[in-house]
Amino acid sequence: MKPLLNTTGACVVALTLFTSASAFAQAPATFLLRSGERVRGDLIDTDAKGMLVTVNGQSQTWNVNDVVVIDFTGDARNFPRNEVDLIGSGSLLVLTNGQTIQGRFKDVGGNRPKIIYFTTGGQDRNFLSNNISRLYLAVPPDSTIGGGGSYQPLPPGQVGTGTMQVQARDGWVSTGLQVRQGEVVTISSNGEVRLSSDPSDTATTAGSAKGRRAGGAPLPNELAGALIGRVGNGRPFGIGNQQSFPSPGDGMLYLSVNDDDLRDNSGAFGVTVGLQDPTRRNHR
Repeated sequence: MKPLLNTTGACVVALTLFTSASAFAQAPATFLLRSGERVRGDLIDTDAKGMLVTVNGQSQTWNVNDVVVIDFTGDARNFPRNEVDLIGSGSLLVLTNGQTIQGRFKDVGGNRPKIIYFTTGGQDRNFLSNNISRLYLAVPPDSTIGGGGSYQPLPPGQVGTGTMQVQARDGWVSTGLQVRQGEVVTISSNGEVRLSSDPSDTATTAGSAKGRRAGGAPLPNELAGALIGRVGNGRPFGIGNQQSFPSPGDGMLYLSVNDDDLRDNSGAFGVTVGLQDPTRRNHR
């Protein structure tokens, strides 16, 4: 194991050019810094100086204390409230299968994929970066939390049922399903969500019962409250009450509710997703 990290000093400790960036194993991610800046780069390593990252072909070394979140599958926005509430004074790993693990970030190593060394329950464990959705090193600011604030759930029976729930206030939720472009995703969904404090402002997965739209939503031209999707860091797309759709790209499938202000939302859609013909992957 390499020396323990030095977590004191300025945010950016060093800035140098790699002689050959390809000589280093990389793990692409979006980094949320304490300054509020979001930086897309490749996680390379950690050492006594800090966290080594390449950004646009250049290497930067950041003090680990100045990195709030490493988002391997998203854009470091709209972090789910249910995840943030688990961070406490330590760190939190969120795996692509939806599992959350509390503990302490320790180190980075390995080749491709990277190995994240993490201490949990008094034991050191290793996790591959391609199995991680997010690594929280500190609690992110409220402005980055999807669905921040209090809410009251809808009465029993109106929350959808399925293998997972897409809470109306939580922003993008990982399905745990890795998809490839063109693969047909099967989906069943149900339930009703409330989009404001107005009891009549409800939506099914097909969208707003009033037929209204939300100008600041991910899809402003689609009905507010509709079920929407995103693959990796790709563009959002409408799903609604469809029973299947072709994947527009490669990566993790995320689901959300199409709304511009999640803080006063309540309820959840119940969703089950799968692949129409997963055996085809064996022939690619």
